[in-house]
Amino acid sequence: TNEVEFFQVIQKETSNIYGYILIVDSKRKGKLCDNPVLIGIEDENEYEGSSNFIQVIAFTEERYLEDFTADIFSFIDGLLNMKPDCRFFIKEQISKSNSELLDFDFPFDMTPIVDFITPYVQEVSKDINLNNISNRDFNYLSQK
Repeated sequence: TNEVEFFQVIQKETSNIYGYILIVDSKRKGKLCDNPVLIGIEDENEYEGSSNFIQVIAFTEERYLEDFTADIFSFIDGLLNMKPDCRFFIKEQISKSNSELLDFDFPFDMTPIVDFITPYVQEVSKDINLNNISNRDFNYLSQK
């Protein structure tokens, strides 16, 4: 959609699924709670958030976490660092195995992706509607 991007990340050496990246554009001013690292360091009353906040959620297995986070940070930074008043935060979601992350039948049934990401998207913004996305919609750069 215009607010949500989802990527499958393949490990270069093995071609195995390394994890997934979900990017959610909140299209709202950033708040202190958007960056948990700053809570307790910054004062809520003095915090000046950027004009737009983007939440990035990295899904991977625990055994890949450190390398995966480092690898995707440079990718995400390259995508988002040229936006003049926009901040992002990477939140990590860990699973025991890739099979717990996501199971869909590429290219015949992509809709389980929508079911998988919807709860995470709703945490960032209740205004984003992922209903009515069909398998055919995955043929386009942006879904409905």
